[in-house]
Amino acid sequence: MKAFSPIFAMLAAPAMLSIAVCAESPGALEGYLPTNGTLKQGAAVRPVFTKEFAELQRSFVTKLAAQSEEKRKAFLEGLDPNAVPDYDADIWPDKAEYDKFVAEWKKSVIQPVTEVAVGLQSAGKGEWKILSATVDARTRRTVPLTISALKYDASKNVWISNNGELSATKYSSTDANIYGAQTGTEWNLAKEDALSRTREVVRVTKTTDGKFVYVSYSFTEQSAITGASIAQGSYVLQFPIVTAAANMGTPGRR
Repeated sequence: MKAFSPIFAMLAAPAMLSIAVCAESPGALEGYLPTNGTLKQGAAVRPVFTKEFAELQRSFVTKLAAQSEEKRKAFLEGLDPNAVPDYDADIWPDKAEYDKFVAEWKKSVIQPVTEVAVGLQSAGKGEWKILSATVDARTRRTVPLTISALKYDASKNVWISNNGELSATKYSSTDANIYGAQTGTEWNLAKEDALSRTREVVRVTKTTDGKFVYVSYSFTEQSAITGASIAQGSYVLQFPIVTAAANMGTPGRR
């Protein structure tokens, strides 16, 4: 991965200024992202699957759609989009097909999509922001990530967005997660009114093998009347776990 010097040059100065006036802890974010004026280089990543898995995935979606509305809703509520689904005999009457589904899923690889740079910056009064930047694929200009519009309140352990407060829960996953076994914190906001349903999620984790930090953000808004998508967006950021003296590392893959 090539050097990311333009972004680091732009962001290093304001990040250094923040530590001169800030000594408080970032709460549950402690130890995940730098707070000492340095920035961590990483990448937005995504899994890449085999052609065989894509075919099995289409079959899975078709079979799920054929289930009753009650069954679909119950199944989807327990579904982690980054994890292989649990076996369900109604969806996979032939267990061998499910076993093949899992085997192909395990052949996936994690690949970088675009470079990112992040660090935590004090916003005062115990609040923190993620200082971030990436390069817009269309304009080639340096832009912040959408997560930088949120603030983290360390005293209350909540993220604050334009939609409200995201509440914290402990998060852990096994190797069933496409990005590997992880532990950390997930913050959620879910609300609904007469017009729309909104879901916003921030997740900050470390892999249990000690290799990576992951920062995930997702936002969805649907019409409460038709169920149609109004707005959506999500990304997963991967950073190597490295020493403070060498936190300009290059992302790897699982």
